[in-house]
Amino acid sequence: MIRRFAVLVVVLSLAPWLQADPVWEVSKDGKRIRLGATVHFLRPADLPPPAAMQQAFEQAGQVYLESNLSESATPAFSRRLTQMMMQPSGRTLKDDLSAPVWRQLQDYSAQANFPLVTYQGFKPAMVSMAMTVHELGRQGFGRGVDEFYFTRANQQGKTLGFLESSDTLLSFMAQLNEENSDALIESSLEGIEHMDGMMEEAISAWRKGDMDALYSLLGADEMETEYPGIYRNLIIERNRQWYPKIQQAMTKGTPNLVLVGALHLGGPDSLRVMLEDAGYQVEPFNAGPEQGNQ
Repeated sequence: MIRRFAVLVVVLSLAPWLQADPVWEVSKDGKRIRLGATVHFLRPADLPPPAAMQQAFEQAGQVYLESNLSESATPAFSRRLTQMMMQPSGRTLKDDLSAPVWRQLQDYSAQANFPLVTYQGFKPAMVSMAMTVHELGRQGFGRGVDEFYFTRANQQGKTLGFLESSDTLLSFMAQLNEENSDALIESSLEGIEHMDGMMEEAISAWRKGDMDALYSLLGADEMETEYPGIYRNLIIERNRQWYPKIQQAMTKGTPNLVLVGALHLGGPDSLRVMLEDAGYQVEPFNAGPEQGNQ
């Protein structure tokens, strides 16, 4: 079991080059785009994002995010997620877990003030995600890069595009219900135990643009082996679906900016590798003198 799995699902070897910021310029045949790596949970002190990302955003004609954050914040989305994650009638969370794992969960709930009673009617996958988000909040993590730029783009009137729908996001969450219940809860608890140091290292690697280090740090390589179905759906299939949309977003004029989770830009199945294999130039994008932190 990998202790980082739950953290990996909720958020995401050394890089082959030294990189100052988590942004790349991708180009071919006179067309280009900027590709930035996001972290979905950050502390206030971690914002604003690195200077190159800010410059890429300010210069972008259009900004693309993974999904529309306003859709996932609607009551309709919450209802669909709740229905998908509810236990069948007459069954409770405790019924899905072994006695030792149930006791571990109770211990964590008491120690961390996690409202376990609220989740009695839910499946372990929902509890796994809820615990991770709860612990991130306890440690001071809140909005990440996606929400930061979603808000800023709306404030500035920039055109937003999205790589996938809220239906796709729900579909991925539903697949978590197929995993072993004890394994999901145990990996969440183990990830929470090491979260503080892990997130510090992860944010440091992100700010340096070291996606391969981040990929290994969060255990994506281990997930490929131990949770191959989730790895395929979370990383490989989504990258394949996003790839043609990224190609279509390339322009000969003002470059657009595409922001995706950092794990989609590290490792052997990353978007960077896919683009390089197709003959695109993928080079670090660094901030010019006209852009500072805002």
